[in-house]
Amino acid sequence: MPKHIYLFFGPPGSGKGTQSDRIGKDFKLPVISTGELLRHEETIKSALGKRVAKLIDQGKLVSDATIHELIKQRLSLKDTAKGFILDGYPRDAEQLKDLMSMLKKTDKIIAVEIKIPDKEVINRLSGRRVCDCGATYHIVYNPPKVAGRCDVCGKKLYIRHDDKPEIIKKRLVDYKLASGPLLKYAHQAHNLISIDGTASVEHIYEDLLKRLENQE
Repeated sequence: MPKHIYLFFGPPGSGKGTQSDRIGKDFKLPVISTGELLRHEETIKSALGKRVAKLIDQGKLVSDATIHELIKQRLSLKDTAKGFILDGYPRDAEQLKDLMSMLKKTDKIIAVEIKIPDKEVINRLSGRRVCDCGATYHIVYNPPKVAGRCDVCGKKLYIRHDDKPEIIKKRLVDYKLASGPLLKYAHQAHNLISIDGTASVEHIYEDLLKRLENQE
């Protein structure tokens, strides 16, 4: 039986993380997020984490070599034996080549793109609030029970540096430049599934499930 590998694409704030998490739970597959891997390195204050923090503060992207190292290490774990879901990787054509070098010819790749307008991206991310425990909120769409405090641990919520409007706009430019060739290739080689990300979370998920069933 071929290993199923799901690739989720979309601009920052598109909701690809939410949808990939739900697919992971339903399909019983690990969700591998480059953002989470990088934030873990920042949290433990490793040498890599310090370099990453500096780049993020400047609104710059982390090098392909660094991302490749993290992904390769994560894919070596046993829980990826039957398949896995990638959120935020690959982010360009070169990273896709790196990924393909880690996979077998029998592996089945299914690519999903969640599309939303730039204005919606800015609205979503500028209202996001996060906690050190990993919980995420939005002041409009998913507010905490107590303003400014995490429902899970009670700690004070904060705005990630890369969720500030000026950084968001730069991230959008970077995403569009990098993703154009990548999405074109994914469409040609892996039957790219495009989903409207402006609908409700439930509607997006229902649509996604139907489209994925047609890929089996």
